[in-house]
Amino acid sequence: MRLARFGIPTILKRLPFTQLYKFKPNVVKSVALGTLFAGLTWKQALRLDEFQSTVVSDVNEFCCVLVLELTDGDANLQHEALNALKEVPKLVQNKSNEDDELDPVTVGVGFQTKFWEKLTRTPQADYEARAGAYGSMPYGKGNVIVHVKAQNRSLAFETIQKVVKSLPKGSYRVVSERYGYKYQDGRDMSGFLDGTMNPSLKQQRQKVAVNERGGSYMIHQIWHHKLDWLDKVTEEDQEKMVGRKKSNSFELRPLPIDSHVTRTRSEDNKRLLIVRQSQPFGTVTGDHGLLFIAYAKDLTNFNTMLDRMTGKGDGINDQIMKMSINSYGNYFYVPSVQELQKI
Repeated sequence: MRLARFGIPTILKRLPFTQLYKFKPNVVKSVALGTLFAGLTWKQALRLDEFQSTVVSDVNEFCCVLVLELTDGDANLQHEALNALKEVPKLVQNKSNEDDELDPVTVGVGFQTKFWEKLTRTPQADYEARAGAYGSMPYGKGNVIVHVKAQNRSLAFETIQKVVKSLPKGSYRVVSERYGYKYQDGRDMSGFLDGTMNPSLKQQRQKVAVNERGGSYMIHQIWHHKLDWLDKVTEEDQEKMVGRKKSNSFELRPLPIDSHVTRTRSEDNKRLLIVRQSQPFGTVTGDHGLLFIAYAKDLTNFNTMLDRMTGKGDGINDQIMKMSINSYGNYFYVPSVQELQKI
């Protein structure tokens, strides 16, 4: 039952006495606001403390994405590693989810979808490699991902250090460990604003990213930008590739059919909602690009976006792939805290 038609006092009165007893006042307030303004069901709203903290919190100044491959030769060793990973959400103390105030550091852990299927015996779809006219999207290795968002790089580093130290020796190998950072006023290194259409309120992001079990699906890709090539492209042509004005991120009219904005929408031009958490990485003289990170309650929108970017169905490819090379991609399931404890 959706209760957006009721006012907050009515919503609070309709909560059963036992629920009021269990929850703190600030949580009850969050539940009411969630149902009133974001159109959440009571079942969704009452899960405010169950999903992991990285899923719907906003982008912080720095991030780190650690991808690991747990060894499968020793069942006892893998079991020890999984027990350690259960504790990852407890490594940092977070505030309640009642508002959009950022914590100094948040951390979440996820599992590659087919690995999660193996752990829980629940059928899961896999990430598919794709290729189009302007490049490919290869399948990346790794069955565990740790996502950290922090005020500064030190906190990100120290949190990853805690995770790694908690794992038994010989239980994993590192696939990648990359640190990202906020660039300018939230722009990609190409100069375009990132995440323009992200849901703005935490309750709205929860509705988009969190499923009925309190879990979420995460896509992680690594894009390496060709900034030297991009410097030779006029700003007008760059805007046509992206589908937005570079200065203010306003959508172009008319919108080019092969722009990034168009190709990441449905065939009938409807927006496909996901919660973007991407951040740039790298150095001027070395490798640089984008750590693409996003969350959704299922894989449907991710698959549609990637298919359309690579021209599946109509042969029209996303021009943004001219300016960047993809080297890694995979899907992960980020379980609720309760689901995590059951593996």
